[in-house]
Amino acid sequence: MLETMPRGRKSVAPRPAQVNKYDATHTALKTAYGEWADLRRELADSRAAVEERTQLLDLFAGCQDSQRAWLLLEDYFGKLSLARRDFAGNEWWARLLAVQGRARLEETALLFLRNNRPLPKELSGYANFERLAELERAEKEQQRIAELERWLLPQLDHLDSPRARLRVLAKAVPSATAPGRHELELDFLLFRPRSGEKGRTLAELIELTTRAMHEQELFAPRDWEFLRWLATFYTNVTLPEGPLRLAGLDLLQWLAHWGNPPWIEWSGRAENVFFTGQMAEFVPHLENGDHELAFTQRLRLPGSQELDLTQARFFAGQPPLIAVEQTFYLLRNAPAPELLDSLLAQPRVPVRKLSHRLLTHLRKTRTGNGSDWGSLCRAHHARPQFTFELEDETVRLRLRAVSDLDQSRWQWNGHEWQPSEPPATTPDKPEVLDDPRLDAATQWLRRLDWFTPEAGLWVGDANDAFLSSLATAWPDRPAQADYLANAAFQRLFLQPRQLKPKIIVQGSGIDWFAVSAAWEQEGLKLTKADLERLAAATSRFVKLPDSGWVQLDLGAVQQAHETMADLGLDTLSALPQKVDMVQAVHLGEEGLQRFADLPETRALRERLGNFRGVASVPLPAGLKAEMRPYQKAGFDFLCHLAQVKLGGILADDMGLGKTLQTLCWLAWLKEQHPKRPKPVLVICPASVLHNWRREAEKFTPHLKVLVFESGPARHNLRKLIPQHDIVVTNYALLRRDLEGPQAFHVPRRHSGRGPVHQEPRRPGQPVRQTT
Repeated sequence: MLETMPRGRKSVAPRPAQVNKYDATHTALKTAYGEWADLRRELADSRAAVEERTQLLDLFAGCQDSQRAWLLLEDYFGKLSLARRDFAGNEWWARLLAVQGRARLEETALLFLRNNRPLPKELSGYANFERLAELERAEKEQQRIAELERWLLPQLDHLDSPRARLRVLAKAVPSATAPGRHELELDFLLFRPRSGEKGRTLAELIELTTRAMHEQELFAPRDWEFLRWLATFYTNVTLPEGPLRLAGLDLLQWLAHWGNPPWIEWSGRAENVFFTGQMAEFVPHLENGDHELAFTQRLRLPGSQELDLTQARFFAGQPPLIAVEQTFYLLRNAPAPELLDSLLAQPRVPVRKLSHRLLTHLRKTRTGNGSDWGSLCRAHHARPQFTFELEDETVRLRLRAVSDLDQSRWQWNGHEWQPSEPPATTPDKPEVLDDPRLDAATQWLRRLDWFTPEAGLWVGDANDAFLSSLATAWPDRPAQADYLANAAFQRLFLQPRQLKPKIIVQGSGIDWFAVSAAWEQEGLKLTKADLERLAAATSRFVKLPDSGWVQLDLGAVQQAHETMADLGLDTLSALPQKVDMVQAVHLGEEGLQRFADLPETRALRERLGNFRGVASVPLPAGLKAEMRPYQKAGFDFLCHLAQVKLGGILADDMGLGKTLQTLCWLAWLKEQHPKRPKPVLVICPASVLHNWRREAEKFTPHLKVLVFESGPARHNLRKLIPQHDIVVTNYALLRRDLEGPQAFHVPRRHSGRGPVHQEPRRPGQPVRQTT
């Protein structure tokens, strides 16, 4: 079997210059019909043409003679307007000859797919896409290994000397845009045997890569790699007509590619331009000038070698680069370009002109590097002193220090320590504060959101947010510092006294008690306006109208609010608020202990806990009536409420004896308190005022009844109230004589008695003021 591809026949139609008919047809269909292009192409193909190509493929698949097989394949390509040259490479022919039958047709279909050509209809059934993907993965892996080999093992030079040679000469020239710094100027010299070595421009070198392929064979591999890199690096860039100048990032890229191993030559030197990515850095240095101590900078190279700035060339652009002899370095801590130009022009600065902050920094960080940094200045030790002033709207702070050396006063301005007053005499060397206690003070100061309207003064807004942040940072304040403050600030921070609410409970003796909030702090007198502000306060710091800023015990405030909420109250009011005894009874054990452990509440809880039903009570002796069973049950209910000291409602239809039950209960109350009889106030509609008198005379004749009616004569009856058992009035008179019952002390809660209301209303009728 032949391993090489046979020559084609001369009768095969020549391939068009740009694209063959097969590709043109496929492209046109793809453009016109998109995803349906293959289907359209298959439908456009005649059945006779497909059958003819299928017969050729069948003969080709079983042909054992390589020459005849090649002729059959050429005929098949001709039917599709294709030729051998439309399929890249020659190795595919050997793979086709190595198999026969269906395997050969699968290889033919794979040939179309690998060359990105659409499959003819007769080959579509033999396409093996899994094998295609496997082959593509293998080719990529092989290509990656080849690139790795070229990188680690560059191509060797020709066995004979190259017929063309390229040299790049570099020299440092002053920068036109950055005085004191340089640029790297490159000249390109091309040697050919006939013309010798001549200078070439960058454009002429790039043009060499676009010529015939034999041009590459004239150069050494390193030279040709450089030419190809130039063509890639300067794509779509305006090329200079003269020498090429490099600075900044362009210079760094050149050095990164051609500085190791060194290939660019230094003009006039034997060494090449060398760059390994190492860094140099500025280091501060002290030197004795002609008149006084001066501060300057030096360059430290890898290996701790230090050089004067004049021993290096500084290059313009970013990133900053320097050259020391033939070696380039990146500059680690370069200043801004303007400052760098200034340092190169005049590198020395008198020490006396340096700031306090810089001198202190140099003393701390440069000890032991060969210079006597301790002699830079006269150092003072001092203890920091914070002075706070709290006013209505602002908090003011000054940070000062007093020198232990000469008692001089200093202040911190946010950047450095400065003397509060100029010295009496000019010192022979700069003076600075150098004390670790000061560093701790300034670092703590930066934790808060201050602003500085003037040097040395720090101001914050006096509000809950700022004061709370100060309170959060306060425990971490420097211990080795003094703290001074006005009285308002002392009360919050230096001598903190938190304002706590205390729940005051006063029992009534029957079914309600009074609850109020008292605020406790030693030496603090609260006005009515202050108490109103505190009633709804929930933040930690509160500004009172008359007492200024106070700090609340948030835990105690939260607990008090929870207790009041359990009782159905909204605020911590200083005014007594009435609460039903039943509300406290419903509190849990923990809530009851937190609120108030009243004897009345305990007794009521015990009675309600032991409740097994309303007990039957003997009727009073003076009753002149025979009560029905439901009336006796109502009487027992009223007696039970009186015993547990609760109010209640006796509701029933009209005419069923509610008045009788109430009179019977009032007679029983009188028997329960024979030594301290107190009158009972009955409030009823005006239409039944005298009905109460008639009912009392009928059923309880031993009870004395006093009726108040309209007219000025009723005022003369007030002095008769203590001599009666029942006082009857209506709602209109009660509203006008509202102060009367209070003046007469008619309803006494501690005696177990209270007012009796009678209000006949229809269900759903609104409650009026007279109710």
